[in-house]
Amino acid sequence: MNTRTAEVKGAGIRQFFRNSRSFVLGAGIGSGMTARAAERAGADFVLALNAGRFRAMGGSSPASILPIRNTNEFVASFGRTEILPSTKLPVFFGACTFDPQLDIDRFLDRIIGWGFSGVTNFPSIIHIDDVRRALLEKCGLGYEREIELLVKAARRGLMTLAYTRTQSEARRMVEAGAEAICINFNLNREYEGGTEPSISLSELAARTSAVVRAAQSIDKGVICLLGGGPITKPDELLDICRETGVKGFIGGSSLDRVPLEMSVLEVTSGFKTIHLLREKVDLLERQLQLSGFTHGIVAQSSSMKCVLETARRLAGNTNPVLVWGEAGSGKRRIASLIHAFSDRKHTKPALFQCRRGPAIDTIGALLGSEGHANRKRQLSLLEAASNSTVLLMHVDQLTSDGQERLADYLETGSFTPLYGVSVLRSNARIVATATVARGAGLESVLCPRLLSLFVGLGIELPALPNRLEDLPQLIQHFTVEAKGDSNAQILAIEKSAFLALAGHHWPGNLRELRQIVNQLVAQKDAHIVAEVLKPLLSSGVHPKPTSAFSEREWIIEGLKRNRLHRGKTADFLGLSRKTLYNKMKKFRILE
Repeated sequence: MNTRTAEVKGAGIRQFFRNSRSFVLGAGIGSGMTARAAERAGADFVLALNAGRFRAMGGSSPASILPIRNTNEFVASFGRTEILPSTKLPVFFGACTFDPQLDIDRFLDRIIGWGFSGVTNFPSIIHIDDVRRALLEKCGLGYEREIELLVKAARRGLMTLAYTRTQSEARRMVEAGAEAICINFNLNREYEGGTEPSISLSELAARTSAVVRAAQSIDKGVICLLGGGPITKPDELLDICRETGVKGFIGGSSLDRVPLEMSVLEVTSGFKTIHLLREKVDLLERQLQLSGFTHGIVAQSSSMKCVLETARRLAGNTNPVLVWGEAGSGKRRIASLIHAFSDRKHTKPALFQCRRGPAIDTIGALLGSEGHANRKRQLSLLEAASNSTVLLMHVDQLTSDGQERLADYLETGSFTPLYGVSVLRSNARIVATATVARGAGLESVLCPRLLSLFVGLGIELPALPNRLEDLPQLIQHFTVEAKGDSNAQILAIEKSAFLALAGHHWPGNLRELRQIVNQLVAQKDAHIVAEVLKPLLSSGVHPKPTSAFSEREWIIEGLKRNRLHRGKTADFLGLSRKTLYNKMKKFRILE
């Protein structure tokens, strides 16, 4: 028995799930190869099931309930010789109670001796039609016997996972002490494109919610997982989880239909990381799945889809638009997208970078200037782009006078050149961007009058930590950029490395991610693990905000991330311990 098995046996299944991540994945399998691939891809536990073995033999899941052979001896044969030696993950034994000669107590002692971590009631009577089930129930070989199996297993220190189908079965299991249930309505279909499943995704969601409520009415802490059924893709699972609140998924044929380790690795990784990953498609599909848009922006997260919908809506008129967010969050791309959606898309937009400096070089370039100090009259950008769009980058860098002059133009459609007196008009549309530090607001960088003109006409871009669902596609996008090859393979990033990426605070957002991907592409090692990423992720410090309010939030965020350890927080923020202490005292933090 390996160390991991001993630990989970002692802790119990509820503690095991509590120590796991927020979403857990089990793999119902029948071979050692699949066990190795599932562990590498990030599964939390495996179940040795006769259905998995039948699939590996070319059969199908429904064969698991047929009297083809002694199920328990069958599972013991491949479970002991293949699965247990192939993985360090907890392994559940799929035990069948249909045999009237089965001595449950003696058989559980054998399961413990073999080194299994837990037991589950599979194949279950819930998968048998009502007529034959009634006969088995009448003979004392029904669901009550499966409950007896799991109760006795739990008393022996084994973890238990109860397969249920109806609200009544869920209540009976939980009342008997089950701490985790797997809601399974039907065995998976044999192959993709075969007979349609007997239950639709919408019906699956409704029935799953009902079973979860029934189980939690008995024990609010019961762990509810979803098993198999018509789900074959991570997207489908994501939708079901959102609607039902289940905490995990047990995949069977979804994981081992194609008996190739690489296929299992890719599909299992997709199921395991549904909060971070989406189903991998080719490069063009990644770039075009934008709620109907075809302009090359990676957007699978709900927050970015909302951004795109807002951009399309605001592009439909001639009002000014403000795109704002943190440094490196992609503001320029969205500003260009608004022009591309507008009726001026056939014209070339004018790009203007606002920078601090002499008025003649900033305001003069934007609004033009009359002859002054031996200088010739300077044509304004607003005049040159009168029938197009001016992409005004970093409008927050304009001086107060510059912001007021811009506000005049937005209000009246007219402007006065620098050092001039005549009033000029223009039809140029303004799409501006502003950089705002994390925790700060627009009022910290724009004057009140200019800000008021963008009310209802602004788009706030989410920081990268708030759109982690886009992370895999962004990595692929930047990999293609770095390699200069549209057919470039995605980086082989291990589960531990993805978790490290997801847990990073990303002060530089997309710009920082691009730099890290560029460095990873140059790595000789084909597989990227957490140890390779950590030096790259810790090379910079959290950027210091400019306003007093955002600085206080900046320090609080640093303390939270380092669990109030002042030394680690100081290193994280790039401050000395004394400076950190003085700032905490100044902002009355932790008083």
